[in-house]
Amino acid sequence: MKIIQLLSVLLIIFLQSCGNKTSGVAFHVSEKGVCELIDTLFISMPLNMGIYQNNLFIGDFKEPMIVHYNLQERETKRFLSAGRGPGETLPPVALYANTCEDNRLYRYSKQMCDLGYYLLDSLSSYVPLFQLSRENQNILPYEKDQYLVAGSFLDGYRYRVLNKDGIVLHSFGDYPNFLDGEKRFPYNARAMYHQVRFANNYSKKKLIASSSHVLDIIDYSLGIAKETINRILLDTYDYDYILENFLRVRKKGNTARGVCDVSCDDKYIYILFDHAVEGVKKVEHRKEILIFDWDGQPIKKLTLNVDIDLITNDPFGTHSIIGLALHSIGDDEYYQIVRIFFE
Repeated sequence: MKIIQLLSVLLIIFLQSCGNKTSGVAFHVSEKGVCELIDTLFISMPLNMGIYQNNLFIGDFKEPMIVHYNLQERETKRFLSAGRGPGETLPPVALYANTCEDNRLYRYSKQMCDLGYYLLDSLSSYVPLFQLSRENQNILPYEKDQYLVAGSFLDGYRYRVLNKDGIVLHSFGDYPNFLDGEKRFPYNARAMYHQVRFANNYSKKKLIASSSHVLDIIDYSLGIAKETINRILLDTYDYDYILENFLRVRKKGNTARGVCDVSCDDKYIYILFDHAVEGVKKVEHRKEILIFDWDGQPIKKLTLNVDIDLITNDPFGTHSIIGLALHSIGDDEYYQIVRIFFE
């Protein structure tokens, strides 16, 4: 009997050691975010959002692919056609507004892998910079004439730093390894699962790179991004990969959808996180906003009573952020620009 009991204990320990190596970060403070309606917009499929002074920029999957909303004048303008002609590009498009305080709205097509910018004062003409290969998944203009890229690279590094001509200056970083056996996965499978969203704080010389379940905080106070100073597991995850005619990765078990968007200001890092599980009936308002300080310490999580899709920092508030919320009435869907307050 004692031998059977001992074997049972050993089996339990073994099963607990399999799968995810550790649990996600714990928040000891939870608060309800209070939402204030700013305005209503009709957008097909918003992808990302950035802000500069009174100007809110939203990337839409369908053309016109850039929505420009003035928070003060409550006016909306739209531009950027889909195509391969002069001044055009193909969706999806990532937007970065004044991320390195250079008065530029950058746009990056993830399909054509071309980067360029508009001057924020006029938005009248587009200046192309360079085009990358398809292995580059996302890019962040973080410092003058320097760009951080995340992708699936043959050398196995997670990040590359490029100069103004798109030439690699430096490679660094590895992929997360919180899942048991994940380090043995092919690098391109890990890169495909851990695709990155960026946000930059130019005054602190720090940036964030977050995949669906992992947050990296990167310092570039010495002039160039060189290493991850803090890596945080937001929630446990599980996935596998299939390599047939092409590579596919898929989430397993009760893995949450994870990070939907990221933003930051001088004080905090904001992570919009979706706890819903793929294939499980949607639970109303399962998203939360996770708030960290720049040392990576969890501050609080905000529960939401509206379905927020995107977030960005609020240049006019110290305890608020701007969100884009999906709202439905019958078969009609539209988006609300809201200000989310917290204590």
